[in-house]
Amino acid sequence: MNTLVKYITGKVQCYDAGLLLLRLLPSYYMLTNHGWNKIINPEKWSKLGNSFTKYFGDLIDFANPMFGFLASFSESACAILILLGFCTQPAAVLLSLTMLFAALYHITGTGNPESALIYFSIFITISFTGPGKYSLDSKFFSNNKN
Repeated sequence: MNTLVKYITGKVQCYDAGLLLLRLLPSYYMLTNHGWNKIINPEKWSKLGNSFTKYFGDLIDFANPMFGFLASFSESACAILILLGFCTQPAAVLLSLTMLFAALYHITGTGNPESALIYFSIFITISFTGPGKYSLDSKFFSNNKN
């Protein structure tokens, strides 16, 4: 009970538990609601890539499948890496950039960019803070040898 009172009054910090939740929940939702369906359907990659290359006219239309794959990869494989806390910061940067382009697509096209911007803010925060101590990064790459 004493710990609960300390927590409520703000005298106990649960920094690493907060980072764990910040990693687990959005990564899981990104993977299941967005990434998985895109990575297993390569025929969608060209259309996905077009949402990026359309800003360059017809100059890089040949790269549509590559950019579509990168978006699918970010929303699936990078989400898994963030979920596990392995190579978290590079994966979060890639996923943040993907969400930034998704928001731009929704702003200039159809739809609401709110969801993409929320994901962007979560994953850019993870890229700045790191995964916390409850992660594979902490286990394998930590400088502290306890």
